[in-house]
Amino acid sequence: MKLKVLFFLVFLAGTAVARAQQQDVPEPVFTSFPIQPPYTLTYHGRDPFRPLDNVDRSPELSIAELDYRGVIQIGDSVLALFTWRGNPQVRYTLKYRKLYGGNDKALDGVVGEVTQDDVVLIQGDQKIVFSRK
Repeated sequence: MKLKVLFFLVFLAGTAVARAQQQDVPEPVFTSFPIQPPYTLTYHGRDPFRPLDNVDRSPELSIAELDYRGVIQIGDSVLALFTWRGNPQVRYTLKYRKLYGGNDKALDGVVGEVTQDDVVLIQGDQKIVFSRK
């Protein structure tokens, strides 16, 4: 009897293995999935992690928006200091006849001159004279 039960169990195990081997499992087909590049963020607006008091003005700055602050002399160089009316934290410096922003980049189209009596800024047809006194 034990032999019959043992034979029956071996027979069941063999058929279960045979059934498992006979089942066809379809392989996944990945050709239908499109391959796309990683998501690229298109950023429109200001950097939220940059403080507002360090806002730089664009090169299209109008010299009429500047306030004259004074003149300093460093060695042989004479520098005129300006601030933007919209935000006094934004500073500009006139040195070597060019107007430089806070990032030490010269603004295109703006030239100037520091004389004994005046500071002159010229942008296109616009000319503003600030008195040094």
